[in-house]
Amino acid sequence: MKRHYVLFILCFLFSTFLSAQNKNGILMKTKKGSISFATEDGNFKFGFGGRVYMDAAGYFDDKTDLGSGSEMRDIRLLMKATLWKNWDAKINIGFADGTVSLKDVFLTYKINKTSFVRAGHFLEPFGIEQTESSKTTKFMHAASTVEAFRPGRNLGVSYATWGKKYSWEAGLFGSDANNKTAGDEGYSLTSRFAFAPVQTDEGIFHLGFSGIYRTADAAGFDDNGVENAKSIRYRSRAATHIERRRFIDAKVSNAENQVKLGFEMIAASGPVSLQGEYIDASVSRKSGNEDYHSKGWYAQFGWLIKGGDYKYKIKSARLAKPGPGSVELLARYNETDLNDTDAVIMGGKQKDLTLGCTWYVNHNVMMKFNFTNVDLDENSLNGEENFNMIQTRLQFSF
Repeated sequence: MKRHYVLFILCFLFSTFLSAQNKNGILMKTKKGSISFATEDGNFKFGFGGRVYMDAAGYFDDKTDLGSGSEMRDIRLLMKATLWKNWDAKINIGFADGTVSLKDVFLTYKINKTSFVRAGHFLEPFGIEQTESSKTTKFMHAASTVEAFRPGRNLGVSYATWGKKYSWEAGLFGSDANNKTAGDEGYSLTSRFAFAPVQTDEGIFHLGFSGIYRTADAAGFDDNGVENAKSIRYRSRAATHIERRRFIDAKVSNAENQVKLGFEMIAASGPVSLQGEYIDASVSRKSGNEDYHSKGWYAQFGWLIKGGDYKYKIKSARLAKPGPGSVELLARYNETDLNDTDAVIMGGKQKDLTLGCTWYVNHNVMMKFNFTNVDLDENSLNGEENFNMIQTRLQFSF
């Protein structure tokens, strides 16, 4: 039923676009491997697309018996439209793991050429990798630190603006629309500011700061009508998705709210780039419970051995996707520490090193290869251990 409902919405919006053009002709355009339609007067535009990621992974075990295999990592269907020039709508539906899920579903009003207001279900503006599309992230899996602390997509409203050297977005968000429990839903205030004083052919330099204040979600009520203690959870996989277990996991009970601060840096010179993020997360707990504190960081290196130099986009405040035919060598080191001895919450510590290579075959096809070594401490899922993995991905979009 849910799939039929989604398909009905897509068909309805497409037919609305066709009828809205009245006597204007429709022009078809292709750009960077995608197809779009527009009325001659420019008032209405319509585009559709999709993406598929096919992954395989082989694990070299230590203590834990890991399950090598393959999967259809993600399947997406996308529709976007421009209405009366200033209104943009987007619907992005995911079909991973055989279930339908809402990704980006929002409406944007363009105030002018350098600012907009957005409302709907979308990624909260926090950090570099959290706000980047999975189509263009460098590695097959997000850094463990980002996975553990990212806010993800939620219902909300935000304002964004940018200039020649800065980008800023701030918003108010609720919790995931698909996760409802009796009681008050949590909310967050989230903002990201980036400053890029150097954007030349010789080099790129970017510094950024993000912050989140979020209240804990409701945990329901017991049989006597008393509200259950709220909790906040941070956890992460071991830099892979086929092996689903979370090797580091901290559940913070009696939680009231959390504050997360993120610091980011991008630097590039010609075909060489460096990117890093540091995230600090703290949870305020009810009286009588020690507050919880955790942190993590990653640094990654990129080298375009084919494809020219790195470019930068100030609107999104990140490096642009390399052009068709590019070949990129990559390295990333990550540390995520969910242990807090003062709060007596020992969620584990993970260190991992990933080496990768990505071939941007054309605008639509991409191939990735990653090798990762994971080192876990004694507080992790099965205690101290060290293991390796090889992962590959064939990715296509349109």
